[in-house]
Amino acid sequence: MSTNVKKSTIKEIAKEIAIGNTCYIQMTTKKVTTIDHSIEDTKLIAAQEEIQAELEQKVENYIKIEKLSAEDKRVIMEYFLEELPDRSVRKELSNALNRKNPTRNFNKVVESDIDLNQHWRNFKSEEYQRWVSNFIADAYLYH
Repeated sequence: MSTNVKKSTIKEIAKEIAIGNTCYIQMTTKKVTTIDHSIEDTKLIAAQEEIQAELEQKVENYIKIEKLSAEDKRVIMEYFLEELPDRSVRKELSNALNRKNPTRNFNKVVESDIDLNQHWRNFKSEEYQRWVSNFIADAYLYH
């Protein structure tokens, strides 16, 4: 089976999982179905649950991609530290990751500096796309 999933599709999936949604890629057509976990309208929630139940019944025909685990997110944050030329900023972020609530502490430090924040957003976007791309490749390989 071919893994030719468009870069734009990978980018869209990366955005969706970054905000906590679940995506299903139909393996032959490459059509993506997103389950939006932020919906609050009970009718829409019921409709989404119905769609998800249908997809799960035929899950062998799909690649299911969910949000990254806390560990995967932490690894991406640690990779980001290696990108930074400023040792004092690296140290500050490293300390943030080694305290209680590491993600919140990390984000607090990053958000305190506009340039650092933009650099983090770009880096995170690229890393999420790389993660999704690898996940899809692995799914095709082992499916």
